[in-house]
Amino acid sequence: MKNIISILTLVMLFACIKPFNPAIESTVENKYVVSGKITDTEGWQEVNISLSSPIEIPIYTPIAGCQVTIKDDIGNSFQLEEYNSGSYRIWLGEEYLIPGTAYMVRVQTPSGEIIESTYDTMQEGPHLDSVYYEIEDLPTSNPDEFLRGIQYYVDLHAESVECRNYKWEIDHTYETHAANAKEYYYDGGWHQIDPPDSSTYVCWTTSLVKNVYTLSTEDLSQNTHIKYPLHFVDVHQPNLAILYSILVKQLAISKEAFDYWEEVRANSHELGGLYEKQPYAIKGNLVNLTHTEKDVLGYFFAASESSRRYFYKDIEGLELDFTDYCNEMGLGRFGWKEYTWRDYPVYYYFPLIDGFRLLRILNNECVDCRLLSGTINKPEFWP
Repeated sequence: MKNIISILTLVMLFACIKPFNPAIESTVENKYVVSGKITDTEGWQEVNISLSSPIEIPIYTPIAGCQVTIKDDIGNSFQLEEYNSGSYRIWLGEEYLIPGTAYMVRVQTPSGEIIESTYDTMQEGPHLDSVYYEIEDLPTSNPDEFLRGIQYYVDLHAESVECRNYKWEIDHTYETHAANAKEYYYDGGWHQIDPPDSSTYVCWTTSLVKNVYTLSTEDLSQNTHIKYPLHFVDVHQPNLAILYSILVKQLAISKEAFDYWEEVRANSHELGGLYEKQPYAIKGNLVNLTHTEKDVLGYFFAASESSRRYFYKDIEGLELDFTDYCNEMGLGRFGWKEYTWRDYPVYYYFPLIDGFRLLRILNNECVDCRLLSGTINKPEFWP
């Protein structure tokens, strides 16, 4: 009898357990996000405008049709053009990009709201010093397993300038190859491409390294720092397989800009792009003048920039272990009847296996490098 009562008690207890979904208020939903910077490097100066999204559904929602103006504190005003939805830019020469000058951004939204940033003074910064890597094994959640790869570092030598606050941004590009060129395919009939089609054999992938890297030397006796860690590339990524390049930008920034980016860095090491995901609603230097009660996210700042591009290949002592998502298989039990017009074209080839040429079916990833987020457009800077 006691056993029966115990069993009934357990059943009743578990029957009363309901899933608990905490009601977390999405405090960053439907707020304007303005992000951008102006540097002392002649070229395109860019500002991006979007709407924030709920924490539980992080999406990037650009705002098109804005009027965007950058102003300085010596009377110049620059009207930006929209080149992509929500992305605005203007080409400025060096004569307008002078350290010691303060800059701000003004945005008029399609609904007529006016958003302005505070002025931020462009600092004078040092040249980018040494960027280098070391092969390291990083710890994982399993104490017996380590993640091997290359850890990048940068040295800072800024004795000749007064600026004490810095930020680094890294764009990386790598080349990938498909496993096969397109040579044989089936679309209800059998075809050979002669010579083989290599148009989707080589791809390049470029993206911003998503981590935020900030450093202040205000509490140091000298305006220097050795071996500041940047990003890590592990052996399970395809970046290092053919040729890998990084463009490192060193930004000398104001104390106010540093405080903002340091808070971003402390809250999230991987934002996925500024406010494309919003783990925290960090207050920046922008205000909605039309509706002062509405918060505006993001930050607009000025910086002097020093940059350098590096290339790497065949790194000694590093054995790569990554997948190219190319899967091969033989014909199934029903041969070519297994494939219909929905599968066409079906690519295949004849590798030499144990001294025999055998037919092997290829999935599309085997012959089209673009399916792995690459592009067949070769970058201008690529050797």
